[in-house]
Amino acid sequence: MYELIDLLQASKNYYFVDYVPYTINNPNFLELEEYFEYQYLSEFAEKIVRITLKVIYLYPCQIYLTAPDKIISDQEEFSFDVDIRNSTPEKIANAIRQVILTDFSSVQILFSNPEFLVSIGGGFSVTIYNLPKDMIILFEQLVNHEGLFLKNNV
Repeated sequence: MYELIDLLQASKNYYFVDYVPYTINNPNFLELEEYFEYQYLSEFAEKIVRITLKVIYLYPCQIYLTAPDKIISDQEEFSFDVDIRNSTPEKIANAIRQVILTDFSSVQILFSNPEFLVSIGGGFSVTIYNLPKDMIILFEQLVNHEGLFLKNNV
């Protein structure tokens, strides 16, 4: 499973979710990003939870919470390196939320048909690898509905 995840993450074909519709080359933008992370990260987490839950109930997938990089207080309620797809929506949402807010691990959602990967890390890190062309519109709609933007890596 992790071999396939690593292979998909090595792809140059990926999209990412962002909170601005344009590319930033200004070094002063870091100040705004730090403000957003402090002020709006929990709101971003809730948006990603809603997007993710909608997609995992639409397509077959496996969901893995990777072994933690650091210890958090609620860690005992999480299962690591096992498929948690059959968990309740509340448990999956909590795992995604905690990863974004505390950056203690990552959530890897491996879709099988079609084969693509949604990788959720701490902070504003949400990347979709190998997204099929016929699914781009769906993801754009879901992401835009939450006031976010789907951007291609090129």
